[in-house]
Amino acid sequence: MDGKLSNKLIAEQSGLTEAEVGTYLTALEMLADGSWMVYFGVEVAQLPDADKKIDASRTLLIPSWLAKHWVDRDIG
Repeated sequence: MDGKLSNKLIAEQSGLTEAEVGTYLTALEMLADGSWMVYFGVEVAQLPDADKKIDASRTLLIPSWLAKHWVDRDIG
């Protein structure tokens, strides 16, 4: 995948909405293997059922294969 991950992909994988991702996303880090670490702010814990969507570390790992091959099926 070229560039950063889309909020739509992060939302799909985290269970958050795209708007929530836009609000609570604090950083993206591409790892050496091509996977991505997604970091959310502490405020994400205030969301209903946040503990079921995001782990206590407030991070999400997007594997490299998904980052490279994910397609937004709503385009067009």
